[in-house]
Amino acid sequence: MKKLIFISFFLLSILTNAQNRVENVNIGPKFKTLFIEFENCVDAKKENCIALLNNIIKKGKSENVPFLDYLYFKKAYYFWNRKEVDSTIFYSQLAIKNPNPTVKERSDLEAHNLLGSAYYLKGDLHSAIENFLKVANILEDGGNPIHLGYLYSNIATLLGETKNDDKQLEYLQKSYHLLKENNDKRFIATVASNIGLLYYHVKDTLNTVKWSEKALELAKSSTDLIALTQSNLTLSLIEKNLNKSEQYAKLSVKYAEELNDKSHTARAYTTYADALEKLGKSTQALKYAENAVKLTQEIGDKNNLIRASKTAGTISYNLDQKEKAAEFFFTYAIWKDSISSVEKTREINEIHAKYETEKKEKQIVEQELKIQKQRSNFLYAVMGSLFLISILSGIFIYNRSEQKSKLKQLQQEKENSILNSFILGEERERRRISQELHDGVAAMIGAAKMSLESIPHLSDEKKLEQLSKVKNILDDTHSDVRHIAHNLMPTVLEKEGLIKATSHFASEINETKLVKITVTDKSSNIEMLSPQLQLMLFRVIQELVNNIIKHSQAQNAEIAFSNGENGLQIEISDDGIGYEGNNSTGNQGLYTINQRLKSIGGNFKITKKQSGGTQAKVVMSL
Repeated sequence: MKKLIFISFFLLSILTNAQNRVENVNIGPKFKTLFIEFENCVDAKKENCIALLNNIIKKGKSENVPFLDYLYFKKAYYFWNRKEVDSTIFYSQLAIKNPNPTVKERSDLEAHNLLGSAYYLKGDLHSAIENFLKVANILEDGGNPIHLGYLYSNIATLLGETKNDDKQLEYLQKSYHLLKENNDKRFIATVASNIGLLYYHVKDTLNTVKWSEKALELAKSSTDLIALTQSNLTLSLIEKNLNKSEQYAKLSVKYAEELNDKSHTARAYTTYADALEKLGKSTQALKYAENAVKLTQEIGDKNNLIRASKTAGTISYNLDQKEKAAEFFFTYAIWKDSISSVEKTREINEIHAKYETEKKEKQIVEQELKIQKQRSNFLYAVMGSLFLISILSGIFIYNRSEQKSKLKQLQQEKENSILNSFILGEERERRRISQELHDGVAAMIGAAKMSLESIPHLSDEKKLEQLSKVKNILDDTHSDVRHIAHNLMPTVLEKEGLIKATSHFASEINETKLVKITVTDKSSNIEMLSPQLQLMLFRVIQELVNNIIKHSQAQNAEIAFSNGENGLQIEISDDGIGYEGNNSTGNQGLYTINQRLKSIGGNFKITKKQSGGTQAKVVMSL
């Protein structure tokens, strides 16, 4: 069942308008007067307001003011209020690139928040989470704790969309405790109801009931209709007593209608329809299911339309209304987003793995600085006296040993964190494939079956129309199955080996004209490697090519296979700006490649070429 996380994006209406940094910016009387003129123009809904704002920015640039980030943020916020998302992103990025020299007067917090909100509306969860995590880093350093609690809840919502249940629960719990500590009355009930719903989806019945009832109790003092709606829905789903389940679902409909929100009302209608159907009240259930479909179509809520149309189709079929059932199942099959973007989900989870390991890396740096400081103190102490030298040497050696032990422990914890992220990623991939087959392919085949069963009851004209719909469903199903199979094992790699698969991959990149890639094979004897090792090397090549496209600004690249003294060599080089980092610790993706190759006896090295560009070398014993 699709997750029903209903929590609103609070930051879109609260955090953007309530930041101390923006209020503290000292722009002087001249610019204040100009902004008053601009704001009066906006309030009067005149057409030349953007021209006034452009003149303010032009004046600020010509005078080289330190608050240029504030001016760009104001322009980004102007476009945000006009729902112009791309312009919001552009000017928010400019605000971040031009920071105020005074930290307390910077607009980076507001700009990152706008960016996260805008990317969310565009459907780019990767960038949305990245920017909200940057907002969290700023707020964690002495920011408003209630705003931080709202932000944690929003991050949890995005994690729910990536199916990262563990991290979602962690951020919801952090949000709840922060709001509780700071006596928040406004949204704590909704956060509690989300925790209850998440426990329902991980099949933890005791915690589901505990948190849903806690949310209902909290909602009584705040009249939080979202929490009342959602908690009653959750209790209706988990209640084994059908009559009580119907009562909870009916209450959720009542509160959703009072909330006057079509999205919440549609969800409540669908759940109520399910409860009525289980009690044998199919005619009444169909009415609510049809209303849910209608509401979701009106507001363009695809996720809820999928669930509502499936429920309506099932009830119609049980009522022997097969033509109507076929129509609902056809809607379900067409809109079901059966193939999630595997690459995007992987990238989003990598962001969170990186976010967790960054704290460990910071501790490592601190430990290294301590060691360096102790070395300096030791050198100063040597100049004092031989007696002090002997004493301080002993202290230094002992402390240095302790610090190195801590440093080693932190390194081990970081490696364990990355290893755990690999294991979790594999588990999520298995669950994703299972869900795609169940919710996507199986549902489409079911829809085709329903449509075929309805054909004998139709006129000749509608029979042809229905057969056409069945053909479209089967075409989509065929494409989905091929896509799933290709993600598991690229066909070219399986049939013709690593060299041909790499050449095919390079030709696909070349068609995009982002970079021109050539592939050469100098008697590499690649066929001596097992298919599993060839697949791992192919994924490494894909990761390195993606890095070239994203970061190198290169126009040309080469992938060369050869047989060196130590075995198979793969060199990936480009003519870009060059890479200055360290492949052991500086970059999460390169660190992952290094660890994977070490685990199978391979070596990896990346260097900046003297002639310009970067060369990455993989060596594998044959």
